[in-house]
Amino acid sequence: MPINLDDLGNFDNLEDLNKILEKRMKEHNSIAAPGFDGLSPERMAALQTSFPENHPKSPLVKNYLKPMELAQCPLLMQLRFLMEKLRGGKEIKLTRTGALPTAVVKELYEQGHLKNYWIENGYSKVNREGEIMEVLITRLLLEISSLAKKRNHKLSLTRKGEKIIDDGNAILDELLQILLYKFNWGYFDGYESENIGQVIPGFSIYLIKKYGDEERSSKFYAQKYFEAFPHLRGNKNDFNCYKSRTFSRYFKFLGLVKIPDKTLFDEEMMVAKTPFCDLLFSLQNK
Repeated sequence: MPINLDDLGNFDNLEDLNKILEKRMKEHNSIAAPGFDGLSPERMAALQTSFPENHPKSPLVKNYLKPMELAQCPLLMQLRFLMEKLRGGKEIKLTRTGALPTAVVKELYEQGHLKNYWIENGYSKVNREGEIMEVLITRLLLEISSLAKKRNHKLSLTRKGEKIIDDGNAILDELLQILLYKFNWGYFDGYESENIGQVIPGFSIYLIKKYGDEERSSKFYAQKYFEAFPHLRGNKNDFNCYKSRTFSRYFKFLGLVKIPDKTLFDEEMMVAKTPFCDLLFSLQNK
């Protein structure tokens, strides 16, 4: 819906004209926009520019959690496991390709936070980091973050990492920033678009928070996402791209969604939110 420009020809004073234009623009931006699932442009903008930091106009509020609540985030727990191995100036010597050594890969996977389908069903074994996406992404995110550094094929904590190592909420804040905005969501796939899913990922979290009480198909969420961002749609594989990145990988790794195993590889995978999703995020109706 365009901004109302009626009755603007009666202003002789440019200052008065600018004031009324500014007023109408604010009114326009505060009204729910078509395709935004009830959100106004200014609330969508808050998701784009501020999330996961809390903003008065954002539809989502990220909550401070207790240690037992934070333990429900698998990717956070894996990140903290690696950080613990680096506590106090310790290092992990990486392979020539920059990967975690097999012993650390096995130790991390055996923590049981994230399970690999192929390993759990006997098609593969825990061996090299590059064969286990759930392990590889943990090391990649730690390297990209401000919590660790890699020098001479050795991984160690930064001063910031040492400082906040016991603060799970601070580490989660860093994890969300890195995963949502700095890590390339297309890293693990060959889909044409690098942007699908990663353009305003907070909107997808808003959708799963709003509608995830019951199982719904991934297509339900993909349709709403592409209604909001139609410029991202280019071919028939875009729904699968959104499903794979948003639900099969990153929201699942964060512990925000649960997916029945029987629909894991279905074109219309079934998705519901987890209790952890409700703990971490609240809807804000302002």
